Amino acid sequence: MTGTAEPGGGRREEPEDGRLPAEPEGGDPACWLDRVCPACGALQDTARYDHCARCGAVAENS
Repeated sequence: MTGTAEPGGGRREEPEDGRLPAEPEGGDPACWLDRVCPACGALQDTARYDHCARCGAVAENS
């Protein structure tokens, strides 16, 4: 194995073939704006919704 310099002076081991280990997938989306009710500001459970769970306003994306 060979190592490469990391920011801060550390070293990261890499396999001889040059491949890096897979990064874990997942996490939150970068923007949740499509889940915010424009009438009351409530955050909805899903991006596609028919009406707001809090105030009942009809969604603009429906």
